Amino acid sequence: MGIKRSNTLIACMLAASMLLAACSSSKAGGGEAKPESGGKPAEPAKTEQNGALAKYNPPITLHIARSSSQNWKYPKGDDLNNNIWTRAYEEKLGIKLALDWTAEDGSTYDQKMNVSIASGNLPDLFTVNATQLKQLADAGQLADLTEVYNKYASPLTKQNMNSDGGLGLKSATFGGKLLAIPSINANIYSPSLLWIRTDWLKKLNLPEPKTMQDVYAISEAFTNKDPDGDGKKDTIGLGLSKTLLNAGVGELNGFANAFHAYPTLWIKGSDGKITYGSIQPQMKAALAKLQDMYKSGQIDTEFGVKDTAKLGEDIASNKLGMLFGANWLPYLPLIDAVKKNPGMDWKAYAIPSVDNEPAKAGVAFPTYAYVVVRKGYEHPEAAVSMLNLYQDTRFKTPVQAVNPFETVEENGNRIETVKYAVVQSALGNDVVVKALKLLREALQKDDKSVLKDALKETDKFDPVRAFQKNGDMAYWSQGRQFNAYEVLLDNYTGDKLLTTEFGGRTQTMGEKWEALDKLEKETFTKIIMGTSSVDEFDNFVATWKKLGGDTIIKEVNDWLASQN
Repeated sequence: MGIKRSNTLIACMLAASMLLAACSSSKAGGGEAKPESGGKPAEPAKTEQNGALAKYNPPITLHIARSSSQNWKYPKGDDLNNNIWTRAYEEKLGIKLALDWTAEDGSTYDQKMNVSIASGNLPDLFTVNATQLKQLADAGQLADLTEVYNKYASPLTKQNMNSDGGLGLKSATFGGKLLAIPSINANIYSPSLLWIRTDWLKKLNLPEPKTMQDVYAISEAFTNKDPDGDGKKDTIGLGLSKTLLNAGVGELNGFANAFHAYPTLWIKGSDGKITYGSIQPQMKAALAKLQDMYKSGQIDTEFGVKDTAKLGEDIASNKLGMLFGANWLPYLPLIDAVKKNPGMDWKAYAIPSVDNEPAKAGVAFPTYAYVVVRKGYEHPEAAVSMLNLYQDTRFKTPVQAVNPFETVEENGNRIETVKYAVVQSALGNDVVVKALKLLREALQKDDKSVLKDALKETDKFDPVRAFQKNGDMAYWSQGRQFNAYEVLLDNYTGDKLLTTEFGGRTQTMGEKWEALDKLEKETFTKIIMGTSSVDEFDNFVATWKKLGGDTIIKEVNDWLASQN
C-alpha cells in the first residue's frame, strides 16, 4: 500500500511539473515581440486600415497546431511551413507562424488534439471540431473573440460569415460570447436529387416526374419494359448502395425526403424539442414503400453488398435507370457511363412529394470546423486578421479566374494551394445562391460580364455555354451539373431546405454512436430486403432509445440550450 501511494505521489509531482512547463512554454510562444535595446518588449501596433486590422509592426509570432496530409502536393521549394499562405501572413499581416505540431487530417488529428486539450498544453491558435469546442468552452480555456471580431472583421468577411443565416456564428457562441471562427460552407449544394436516364424516358414515352406516383411508374417501366432493348428482363428501376445514407450515390435520403422523413438529421419535433430524424414515423412509411419496390424487382437484390463503385459499374453496363444522389454525379460516376454508351443521357430532378405538402431537402450543418484562440494569448485579433486575408484573397470581386492562393499549375500538374491556409471559411447559401443566379443570367444573356459581381461558379460559364450551344460532350459533366444547380435554385432555397439543428458530437455519442449507427443501417437494410417486417421499425426505435438514444437526445437539447 505504501509503495502504491508513493508511486502515485511521484506521478502527480511529475505531471504537475510537466503541466507547469507546458504552460510556461505556451506563454513563451505567445507572440511577444523581441525586447528592444532597453530590455522592454516592443508592443506590436494594432493600427486600423479601412476598419480592419493593419499589419503588425513589429511582427508577432503565432504558435499553431493544424491538420495536414502526407498526400498534399506543394510547388517546388514549398512545404507546410513555407508556402504562399505562410508568406502572405508574414508579408501582409506581420504574423510569423510557428508550427507546434501537425497530424494527418481526420481522426488522427482529432486524437492528437484531444491529448493536447487534456494536457492543457495548447497552441495560440488551432482548429477543433464541435465536440472539442464545447469541451474547451465549458472549461473556460478559449479567448473571447466577440469584441475583436466586431471591431476588426472586414465588411466582406462579415457579409460572407453571415451568408449561412448566421448558423455558424451561432454554433460558435456560448453564453453570448463568440469563442471560435466557424468554417462554413453552403449546404445548398447538399440536397439529394433524383437522377434519371432521360434517353430511357424518351424511348418508353414516359413523362418527366412531377409526383411520387410518376417516380413509381418510371421505376416499374425501367424494370419491366426492356429500356436497354436487349430482349431480357435485366434492368433495375432504382439504384441503392449498401451505404444507404449520405453516400452521395444511390442513397435513400432523397427518397425519404419525399415522405417528409429526414434520416440522420436532428430536427424539431412537435413539442419544439430536437429529436432524431431516423426514428420518426415518416421514415417507416418510406421504408415500407422501398420494401414493396424491392419485392417487385425494382431494386437490385444485391444492393446490400454493393458499394458506390459497383453501382457505377451497373450504370455503365446499362443496368440502371434511376437513383438519388448529389449534384456532382455527372462527374462521378455518370460521365464514365456516358462515354462508354453513346446516346446515354441523365438529368437531375427535384424530389416530388407523396402528398400535397412540398418535399423539403434535408441537409447537413453548414459548419465543419472551428478555429479557436487559447485564453490568455496577447493577440486574439490575429485570427480575425487571417480570416480577412482569406476572404479578400479568395472572394473579393472581381474574382480572379486564376488565383495562385487556390491552385497553381506546375509541370502539367494541378496543385491545390488553398488547403495550406490556416484560417478558412468559405461561403454560405446566400452568397452562393446569388452566384448561381448570376451564372444562369449570364448564360441566358450570353454575357459573361454579368458575372463580375459573382463570388463563385464564374468558371462554369464557358464550359456550360459550350455544352448548351454546341452539345460539346467534352463538357457534358459541367452542363448536367448546371442543370442540377437550376433544380437547387428553383426548389431548395430558403425554408425549402431543412438543415439539421445540430452538428456536434455529445459525450454519449462518442461512446454509443457507432453501435447505434450500425443498428440503424442493418435494420433499414433488412426491412427493405424483406427479411424483417416493416413493423421491425418500431422495435428499432425502442432499442435505439434504450441503448443510449434518449440520453443523446437530452444531451443535444442541453448543448443547444447552452448556446442561447
